[in-house]
Amino acid sequence: MDKDKIVSSFREHIFPAITTFYESPLVIASGKDSRLYDIDGNEYLDFFGGILTVSLGHCNEEVTNAVCEQARILQHTSTIYLNEAMVRFAEKLASIAPIGLNKCFFTNSGTEANETAILAAKLATGRQEIITLRHSYHGRSMMTMSASGHSDWKLGGTHVPGFKSAHNGYCYRCALGLSYPSCDMKCACDIEELIITETSGEIAGFIAEPIQGVGGFITPPKEFFSVAYDIVRKYGGICISDEVQTGFGRTGGSWWGIDQYGVKPDMITCAKGIANGIPCGATVATDEIAESFKGKSISTFGGNPVTSVAAAATIEIIERDNLRKNAAENGRYLREQ
Repeated sequence: MDKDKIVSSFREHIFPAITTFYESPLVIASGKDSRLYDIDGNEYLDFFGGILTVSLGHCNEEVTNAVCEQARILQHTSTIYLNEAMVRFAEKLASIAPIGLNKCFFTNSGTEANETAILAAKLATGRQEIITLRHSYHGRSMMTMSASGHSDWKLGGTHVPGFKSAHNGYCYRCALGLSYPSCDMKCACDIEELIITETSGEIAGFIAEPIQGVGGFITPPKEFFSVAYDIVRKYGGICISDEVQTGFGRTGGSWWGIDQYGVKPDMITCAKGIANGIPCGATVATDEIAESFKGKSISTFGGNPVTSVAAAATIEIIERDNLRKNAAENGRYLREQ
Protein backbone atom coordinates (compact mmCIF):
# COMPACT_ATOMS: atom_id res chain seq x y z
CA MET A 1 0.00 0.00 0.00
CA ASP A 2 1.05 3.60 -0.51
CA LYS A 3 0.54 6.24 2.18
CA ASP A 4 -2.83 7.45 0.89
CA LYS A 5 -4.22 3.90 0.82
CA ILE A 6 -2.98 3.18 4.37
CA VAL A 7 -4.47 6.41 5.74
CA SER A 8 -7.74 5.80 3.90
CA SER A 9 -8.01 2.23 5.17
CA PHE A 10 -7.17 3.37 8.72
CA ARG A 11 -9.99 5.91 8.66
CA GLU A 12 -12.44 3.37 7.26
CA HIS A 13 -11.73 0.48 9.63
CA ILE A 14 -10.23 1.82 12.90
CA PHE A 15 -12.19 3.51 15.71
CA PRO A 16 -11.93 7.28 15.10
CA ALA A 17 -11.15 7.79 18.80
CA ILE A 18 -7.69 6.27 18.19
CA THR A 19 -5.44 9.31 18.41
CA THR A 20 -2.63 9.95 15.91
CA PHE A 21 -0.09 12.73 15.78
CA TYR A 22 -0.40 15.26 12.94
CA GLU A 23 -3.33 16.11 10.69
CA SER A 24 -1.75 13.92 8.04
CA PRO A 25 -0.70 10.83 10.05
CA LEU A 26 2.91 9.68 9.90
CA VAL A 27 3.08 6.19 8.35
CA ILE A 28 6.10 4.30 9.71
CA ALA A 29 7.59 1.58 7.53
CA SER A 30 10.69 0.50 9.48
CA GLY A 31 12.94 1.32 12.38
CA LYS A 32 16.46 0.64 13.56
CA ASP A 33 18.04 1.78 16.82
CA SER A 34 17.09 5.45 17.37
CA ARG A 35 15.86 6.00 13.80
CA LEU A 36 12.49 5.57 12.15
CA TYR A 37 11.69 5.59 8.43
CA ASP A 38 8.34 6.46 6.93
CA ILE A 39 6.76 4.88 3.89
CA ASP A 40 8.27 7.58 1.65
CA GLY A 41 11.79 6.89 2.90
CA ASN A 42 12.14 9.94 5.18
CA GLU A 43 14.33 9.43 8.24
CA TYR A 44 13.43 10.56 11.76
CA LEU A 45 15.24 10.60 15.09
CA ASP A 46 12.79 8.97 17.51
CA PHE A 47 12.90 11.02 20.71
CA PHE A 48 9.60 9.43 21.78
CA GLY A 49 11.01 5.90 21.96
CA GLY A 50 7.90 4.35 20.45
CA ILE A 51 5.75 6.10 23.10
CA LEU A 52 8.23 5.45 25.94
CA THR A 53 8.45 1.77 25.05
CA VAL A 54 11.51 0.98 22.94
CA SER A 55 14.15 0.92 25.69
CA LEU A 56 16.99 -0.46 23.57
CA GLY A 57 16.23 1.03 20.18
CA HIS A 58 14.05 -0.30 17.39
CA CYS A 59 14.67 -3.89 16.27
CA ASN A 60 17.46 -4.53 18.77
CA GLU A 61 19.36 -7.53 17.41
CA GLU A 62 19.66 -9.44 20.70
CA VAL A 63 16.01 -9.04 21.65
CA THR A 64 14.90 -9.86 18.11
CA ASN A 65 17.02 -13.02 18.05
CA ALA A 66 15.65 -14.13 21.43
CA VAL A 67 12.08 -13.59 20.21
CA CYS A 68 12.66 -15.47 16.94
CA GLU A 69 14.34 -18.40 18.69
CA GLN A 70 11.52 -18.75 21.23
CA ALA A 71 8.84 -18.36 18.53
CA ARG A 72 10.25 -21.43 16.78
CA ILE A 73 10.07 -23.50 19.98
CA LEU A 74 6.89 -22.48 21.82
CA GLN A 75 4.79 -19.41 21.11
CA HIS A 76 1.97 -19.70 23.59
CA THR A 77 0.66 -21.26 26.75
CA SER A 78 -1.74 -19.62 29.17
CA THR A 79 -0.94 -19.53 32.88
CA ILE A 80 -2.79 -22.81 33.44
CA TYR A 81 0.45 -24.41 32.22
CA LEU A 82 3.98 -23.43 33.20
CA ASN A 83 6.84 -22.54 30.91
CA GLU A 84 10.49 -21.90 31.72
CA ALA A 85 10.61 -18.50 30.01
CA MET A 86 7.92 -17.09 32.31
CA VAL A 87 9.69 -18.31 35.45
CA ARG A 88 13.06 -16.96 34.33
CA PHE A 89 11.45 -13.59 33.60
CA ALA A 90 9.79 -13.56 37.02
CA GLU A 91 13.13 -14.31 38.70
CA LYS A 92 14.82 -11.50 36.78
CA LEU A 93 12.08 -8.96 37.49
CA ALA A 94 11.98 -9.82 41.19
CA SER A 95 15.77 -9.43 41.37
CA ILE A 96 15.58 -5.76 40.32
CA ALA A 97 12.32 -4.87 42.08
CA PRO A 98 12.40 -2.87 45.32
CA ILE A 99 13.41 -5.06 48.28
CA GLY A 100 10.53 -7.17 49.54
CA LEU A 101 8.60 -7.18 46.27
CA ASN A 102 8.96 -10.76 45.13
CA LYS A 103 5.71 -11.90 43.55
CA CYS A 104 4.78 -11.16 39.91
CA PHE A 105 1.47 -11.13 38.05
CA PHE A 106 2.00 -10.84 34.29
CA THR A 107 -0.40 -9.11 31.92
CA ASN A 108 -0.31 -7.47 28.48
CA SER A 109 -0.27 -3.76 29.26
CA GLY A 110 0.09 -1.03 31.84
CA THR A 111 -3.69 -0.69 32.05
CA GLU A 112 -4.00 -4.33 33.08
CA ALA A 113 -1.07 -4.08 35.49
CA ASN A 114 -2.71 -1.12 37.23
CA GLU A 115 -6.09 -2.90 37.33
CA THR A 116 -4.36 -5.86 38.99
CA ALA A 117 -2.59 -3.68 41.57
CA ILE A 118 -5.74 -1.76 42.51
CA LEU A 119 -7.69 -5.01 42.88
CA ALA A 120 -4.85 -6.50 44.96
CA ALA A 121 -4.88 -3.47 47.28
CA LYS A 122 -8.63 -3.88 47.81
CA LEU A 123 -8.31 -7.62 48.45
CA ALA A 124 -5.38 -7.18 50.84
CA THR A 125 -7.08 -4.51 52.94
CA GLY A 126 -10.73 -5.46 52.59
CA ARG A 127 -11.38 -1.81 51.70
CA GLN A 128 -12.54 -0.06 48.55
CA GLU A 129 -11.35 3.56 48.35
CA ILE A 130 -8.20 4.52 46.44
CA ILE A 131 -6.31 7.83 46.52
CA THR A 132 -4.89 9.03 43.20
CA LEU A 133 -3.32 12.30 42.03
CA ARG A 134 -4.64 15.05 39.83
CA HIS A 135 -3.07 15.14 36.34
CA SER A 136 -2.33 11.40 36.58
CA TYR A 137 -2.87 8.78 33.89
CA HIS A 138 -3.25 5.07 34.70
CA GLY A 139 -4.84 3.48 31.61
CA ARG A 140 -7.84 3.18 29.33
CA SER A 141 -10.10 0.63 31.10
CA MET A 142 -13.12 1.77 33.10
CA MET A 143 -11.28 1.42 36.41
CA THR A 144 -8.04 3.03 35.31
CA MET A 145 -9.83 5.89 33.56
CA SER A 146 -11.63 6.45 36.86
CA ALA A 147 -8.25 6.57 38.59
CA SER A 148 -6.82 9.07 36.09
CA GLY A 149 -6.82 12.80 36.75
CA HIS A 150 -7.71 14.09 33.27
CA SER A 151 -11.21 14.87 32.03
CA ASP A 152 -9.99 14.38 28.44
CA TRP A 153 -9.20 10.73 29.16
CA LYS A 154 -12.38 9.89 31.09
CA LEU A 155 -14.56 8.59 28.29
CA GLY A 156 -18.13 7.44 28.76
CA GLY A 157 -19.37 9.52 31.68
CA THR A 158 -19.93 7.60 34.93
CA HIS A 159 -17.04 5.44 36.09
CA VAL A 160 -16.00 3.08 38.85
CA PRO A 161 -16.65 4.70 42.25
CA GLY A 162 -14.19 4.96 45.12
CA PHE A 163 -11.38 7.09 43.63
CA LYS A 164 -10.40 10.41 45.20
CA SER A 165 -7.82 12.67 43.54
CA ALA A 166 -5.33 14.57 45.70
CA HIS A 167 -3.13 17.50 44.74
CA ASN A 168 0.06 16.44 43.01
CA GLY A 169 3.50 17.94 43.48
CA TYR A 170 3.13 20.34 40.57
CA CYS A 171 5.48 23.16 41.56
CA TYR A 172 5.44 24.89 38.16
CA ARG A 173 1.68 25.45 38.41
CA CYS A 174 0.95 25.00 42.10
CA ALA A 175 -2.82 24.68 42.61
CA LEU A 176 -2.37 26.11 46.12
CA GLY A 177 -0.52 29.21 44.88
CA LEU A 178 2.57 28.40 46.94
CA SER A 179 6.30 28.19 46.18
CA TYR A 180 8.74 25.40 46.95
CA PRO A 181 10.40 24.92 49.43
CA SER A 182 8.63 27.47 51.66
CA CYS A 183 5.35 25.64 50.95
CA ASP A 184 6.23 22.93 53.52
CA MET A 185 4.78 20.32 51.12
CA LYS A 186 1.19 21.46 51.66
CA CYS A 187 0.16 19.55 48.51
CA ALA A 188 1.26 16.21 50.00
CA CYS A 189 -0.02 17.10 53.49
CA ASP A 190 -3.46 17.76 52.00
CA ILE A 191 -3.79 14.02 51.31
CA GLU A 192 -4.66 13.61 55.00
CA GLU A 193 -7.41 16.23 54.75
CA LEU A 194 -8.72 14.47 51.63
CA ILE A 195 -8.85 11.11 53.43
CA ILE A 196 -10.59 12.61 56.48
CA THR A 197 -13.19 14.56 54.51
CA GLU A 198 -13.72 12.71 51.22
CA THR A 199 -13.41 9.04 52.20
CA SER A 200 -14.61 6.72 54.93
CA GLY A 201 -11.22 7.19 56.57
CA GLU A 202 -10.28 3.58 55.80
CA ILE A 203 -8.57 3.52 52.42
CA ALA A 204 -7.31 0.58 50.38
CA GLY A 205 -4.35 2.37 48.84
CA PHE A 206 -2.64 5.11 46.92
CA ILE A 207 -1.48 4.85 43.29
CA ALA A 208 0.81 7.44 41.73
CA GLU A 209 3.34 7.88 38.97
CA PRO A 210 6.75 9.04 40.27
CA ILE A 211 6.82 11.42 37.30
CA GLN A 212 3.50 12.11 35.61
CA GLY A 213 3.80 11.50 31.88
CA VAL A 214 0.49 12.43 30.27
CA GLY A 215 0.20 15.26 32.81
CA GLY A 216 3.20 16.98 31.23
CA PHE A 217 6.23 15.23 32.72
CA ILE A 218 5.50 16.61 36.16
CA THR A 219 8.27 15.84 38.65
CA PRO A 220 7.30 16.32 42.33
CA PRO A 221 9.76 17.68 44.91
CA LYS A 222 12.02 15.08 46.51
CA GLU A 223 10.03 15.10 49.78
CA PHE A 224 6.61 14.57 48.18
CA PHE A 225 6.36 10.80 48.31
CA SER A 226 7.81 10.35 51.78
CA VAL A 227 5.08 12.66 53.14
CA ALA A 228 2.38 11.03 50.99
CA TYR A 229 3.38 7.44 51.83
CA ASP A 230 3.48 8.18 55.58
CA ILE A 231 -0.06 9.59 55.47
CA VAL A 232 -1.43 6.74 53.33
CA ARG A 233 0.07 4.11 55.63
CA LYS A 234 -1.22 5.94 58.71
CA TYR A 235 -4.73 5.29 57.37
CA GLY A 236 -4.03 1.65 56.49
CA GLY A 237 -3.47 2.06 52.75
CA ILE A 238 -1.11 0.23 50.41
CA CYS A 239 1.32 2.32 48.33
CA ILE A 240 1.46 1.52 44.60
CA SER A 241 4.08 3.05 42.30
CA ASP A 242 2.91 3.21 38.70
CA GLU A 243 6.20 2.64 36.87
CA VAL A 244 4.67 2.05 33.44
CA GLN A 245 6.47 5.10 32.04
CA THR A 246 9.26 5.59 34.60
CA GLY A 247 10.51 2.03 35.05
CA PHE A 248 13.64 0.26 33.78
CA GLY A 249 16.16 3.03 34.31
CA ARG A 250 14.39 5.73 32.36
CA THR A 251 14.77 8.30 35.17
CA GLY A 252 18.51 7.63 35.35
CA GLY A 253 20.67 5.71 37.78
CA SER A 254 17.97 3.57 39.40
CA TRP A 255 15.71 0.87 38.04
CA TRP A 256 12.55 2.61 39.25
CA GLY A 257 11.36 6.19 39.30
CA ILE A 258 10.22 5.88 42.91
CA ASP A 259 13.82 5.10 43.94
CA GLN A 260 14.64 8.77 43.30
CA TYR A 261 12.47 9.74 46.29
CA GLY A 262 13.99 7.39 48.89
CA VAL A 263 10.79 5.49 49.65
CA LYS A 264 9.73 1.89 49.08
CA PRO A 265 6.30 1.04 47.66
CA ASP A 266 4.26 -2.06 48.52
CA MET A 267 3.62 -2.73 44.83
CA ILE A 268 4.94 -1.57 41.49
CA THR A 269 3.32 -1.78 38.09
CA CYS A 270 5.27 -1.76 34.85
CA ALA A 271 4.83 -2.16 31.09
CA LYS A 272 5.95 -0.09 28.06
CA GLY A 273 9.78 -0.30 28.26
CA ILE A 274 9.71 -3.74 29.88
CA ALA A 275 10.11 -5.74 26.65
CA ASN A 276 11.39 -3.25 24.06
CA GLY A 277 8.07 -2.97 22.28
CA ILE A 278 6.66 -6.48 22.72
CA PRO A 279 3.30 -6.18 24.57
CA CYS A 280 3.91 -6.95 28.23
CA GLY A 281 2.84 -5.74 31.66
CA ALA A 282 3.53 -6.79 35.23
CA THR A 283 2.43 -6.15 38.78
CA VAL A 284 5.06 -6.91 41.42
CA ALA A 285 3.99 -7.14 45.07
CA THR A 286 5.04 -8.33 48.49
CA ASP A 287 4.36 -11.93 49.46
CA GLU A 288 1.66 -10.80 51.89
CA ILE A 289 -0.28 -8.85 49.25
CA ALA A 290 0.05 -11.64 46.68
CA GLU A 291 -1.21 -14.22 49.16
CA SER A 292 -4.32 -12.13 49.83
CA PHE A 293 -5.21 -12.33 46.12
CA LYS A 294 -7.44 -15.35 46.67
CA GLY A 295 -9.81 -17.07 44.29
CA LYS A 296 -9.40 -18.21 40.72
CA SER A 297 -7.51 -16.09 38.21
CA ILE A 298 -5.64 -16.75 34.99
CA SER A 299 -3.96 -14.64 32.35
CA THR A 300 -4.34 -15.96 28.82
CA PHE A 301 -1.40 -14.00 27.44
CA GLY A 302 0.37 -12.92 30.65
CA GLY A 303 3.69 -14.74 30.99
CA ASN A 304 3.61 -15.70 27.32
CA PRO A 305 6.94 -17.40 26.50
CA VAL A 306 7.78 -15.10 23.57
CA THR A 307 6.96 -12.01 25.59
CA SER A 308 8.89 -13.35 28.58
CA VAL A 309 12.14 -13.91 26.69
CA ALA A 310 11.87 -10.43 25.14
CA ALA A 311 11.42 -8.86 28.58
CA ALA A 312 14.19 -10.87 30.22
CA ALA A 313 16.59 -10.01 27.38
CA THR A 314 15.68 -6.31 27.63
CA ILE A 315 16.38 -6.22 31.38
CA GLU A 316 19.66 -8.11 30.95
CA ILE A 317 20.91 -5.70 28.28
CA ILE A 318 19.95 -2.63 30.33
CA GLU A 319 21.88 -4.16 33.22
CA ARG A 320 24.90 -5.35 31.22
CA ASP A 321 25.37 -2.13 29.26
CA ASN A 322 24.70 0.10 32.28
CA LEU A 323 21.97 1.98 30.45
CA ARG A 324 20.61 3.39 33.70
CA LYS A 325 23.83 5.38 34.02
CA ASN A 326 23.59 6.30 30.35
CA ALA A 327 20.09 7.73 30.93
CA ALA A 328 21.35 9.81 33.85
CA GLU A 329 24.31 11.16 31.90
CA ASN A 330 22.34 12.00 28.76
CA GLY A 331 19.51 13.50 30.79
CA ARG A 332 21.95 15.72 32.63
CA TYR A 333 23.59 16.79 29.37
CA LEU A 334 20.28 17.66 27.71
CA ARG A 335 19.12 19.70 30.71
CA GLU A 336 22.42 21.59 30.86
CA GLN A 337 22.20 22.49 27.17
